[in-house]
Order: sequence, then structure tokens, then C-alpha cells
Amino acid sequence: MLKNKELRTRVITAAIYVAVMIAFILPGLWVPFLTVLLYAAVTFMTGFEKSKAVKLRLQSISMLPVAIASVVIGLFGFLGMLKGTFLRGLAAGVDPSVNTVIAPRIVGYFAMFALLLLPLAGLIRLWRGGAEKLPLTVAEAVLVISSAIPLTAVIALLYGVKFGWHWFVLAVLTAWVSDTAAYFAGNMLGRMKFSPVLSPNKTWEGTLGGVVATIVLYLIYFPLVIGKRMGYTTGASIAFAFIAAVVMSLVATLGDIRSSALKRWCGIKDFGSLLPGHGGVTDRFDSLSTTLPAILLLAILAQTFV
Repeated sequence: MLKNKELRTRVITAAIYVAVMIAFILPGLWVPFLTVLLYAAVTFMTGFEKSKAVKLRLQSISMLPVAIASVVIGLFGFLGMLKGTFLRGLAAGVDPSVNTVIAPRIVGYFAMFALLLLPLAGLIRLWRGGAEKLPLTVAEAVLVISSAIPLTAVIALLYGVKFGWHWFVLAVLTAWVSDTAAYFAGNMLGRMKFSPVLSPNKTWEGTLGGVVATIVLYLIYFPLVIGKRMGYTTGASIAFAFIAAVVMSLVATLGDIRSSALKRWCGIKDFGSLLPGHGGVTDRFDSLSTTLPAILLLAILAQTFV
């Protein structure tokens, strides 16, 4: 009875979550900034929730500055976009080779500012507080970078990759399908523990279920939505989709494992309670935090094979 009630709560929350995501993602096809705005809010919340968790181990962590810095550092990627693309994104007729130029430039601006501002802030903290502040400084820098990278990946996809919105949707679907299939396959068939120390509930059967579901998704989505537009043959699309699906499902799983490791270290079950049945925003977006950068790399590599 209790288990059924928990499942019902998870489903209701997931339905609301999907509705909100669709409300922001769909307009992003025409006005990319709206989708970036949504993910900037997600970045703020994940930065805040993770720093709040780490604060249980390192009491001097600055939660609000970490959350704000995560958003600001991530948004520096806008400096690498093409002039005149802020509202509408890339023009439909832009040369596909833009994928290998603009997206890396967007990520490059993020990296340059992150490597400049975060060490500078750390040095100021060390100068004022002494060498014992080094672990705190490193922890805050890691929190900011890990929270900001997915936001920069969203900007790079929507403003630096042709068909970038379609790649972005694929990243979102990857996280959803892989996580959902793994959850239900694990509940029904799970016997062998995947990582008992880091994630006691995750099983090899569930992981395999996530991989199989992701393969089905990619075999349908990539040839019909992206491969054909990029000029891939049907055979090449299927081969690319199969390999990419296996890799991306494992990437989504690793994002979940990384999140679980941080929670275990902090001694908590969830990062928050904002989403009943799912925990905090970070719990819901942990897989997406790794699939977004990975799908960006995949989109860049896919262009080189045409």
C-alpha cells in the first residue's frame, strides 16, 4: 500500500515536472533564450542544493554565492555566440560546419572565465583566511563548475549547433527514458547490485533496462529527426544511433552515480524536498547534468562523420 502511494506521488510529480519542462522547451525552438532561462533557474537551484549538502561537512561553504556564481559563469558562454543570434538562434540555412566552430567557442569562453575568476576568488579567500581555507576553496570551485557546465552546454547546443534544439531534446529524452526504464526494470527484475556502496537501489538489471530503452529511443529519434537532416544514410544513422545510445545511457547512469556519491559523502538521502517523491531539483537533473555536455560532444563529432 505504502509502495503504491509512493509510486503515485512520483508519477504525479513527474507529470507536473514534464509539463513545466515542455512549456519551456517547446518555445525554445523559436526563442532559445526561454529554454536557457529555464536551465539558468535549474543551475541556480542545483548549485544551492549541492552547496547546502556539502555544508553539512564543510560548514563555511557559501551557498548563495555558489549558486549565483554557477549561473554567472555558465552564462559567459553567450559571449561566444554569433552576432545577431540571441533571439532566434542560428539561421536555418547556416552551414553545418558551424557545429565545429561556434559550439567550441562558446565552451571556450566559459572555460576562460571559469579558469580566471574561480582561482582569483580562491586566492582572495586564501589571502584573507589562510591556507586552512584551501579545501573550502576547492570545494566551492568544483560545485560552481559542475553546476555551470550543463548550462553552458545548453547555450552551446541552442546557439552553436545546427539542429541544436533537436539535440537538446534528445539529451532530455535520454535522461528521462534511461532513468525511467532503469527504475521500473530495477523494481521488477533487479537482483544484482550495481554499486552497493554508492547507490544501494541501483541494479545491473535496471541499468540494462535503461540501456535497452535508450537504444529504442535513439533508433527511432536519430534517423528520423537528426540523421536525415544532417545527410546521413539510413544505415549510417542506425549504426550511429546504436553506438550513441549505449554510450549516452551509461553517461546518464554515471551522472546518477556521481550524485549518489555526493549524497553519501554528505550523509543525506535527497538533495531537497521540492519535488515530492523525487527529492530536490538536483535529484531530478543529476542525469541531465552529464547527458547535456555529452550530447554536445556527440553533436560536434556527428558533423565530422558526414
